Amino acid sequence: MSFCPTTTQCLAQFIGIIGSAFISGAIMSLSALTIPALKAPKVSTPDTAARFRTLVFSVRRMVPFLAILPTLSFAFLAWNAPHAKMAHSIAAVCSAGFIPYTFLFMMGTIRAIFSKAEVLESKSRGAESSEAENLEVLLNRWAMMNSVRGMLPLLGAMVGLSAVLL
Repeated sequence: MSFCPTTTQCLAQFIGIIGSAFISGAIMSLSALTIPALKAPKVSTPDTAARFRTLVFSVRRMVPFLAILPTLSFAFLAWNAPHAKMAHSIAAVCSAGFIPYTFLFMMGTIRAIFSKAEVLESKSRGAESSEAENLEVLLNRWAMMNSVRGMLPLLGAMVGLSAVLL
């Protein structure tokens, strides 16, 4: 086992592992809990689209900033702990990897849902069923991509933990 030689390294390991796992849980809960609640049968389609937009803006304001601390902790360990430099470097990249993943793979779906929200909000409250089905397909696609996105910080936490235990 590779125990940390200094208090600073112990603290960095703790922050990196717990912080990355927390971010992963926060991201994955959106797919597992929030999207099914948004698609509940009694929620109108325009409300669903508008609530999704609010959700995305809330997540955008908070979650990337939460990633700073675990990413910097793993980067510090990569610089300061020569026995596990590669593992901590990978953990740092994975902990913040959800940010570029979002821009590279998810923005098209997010923009499509935002566009659908504008169309649905401009229409009367009785949205066409085909538009509601299209919105549900987009939300399902987003939820699947978001689950993959949530795996990145979890992978960072697991790699960081393996660097401590091995």
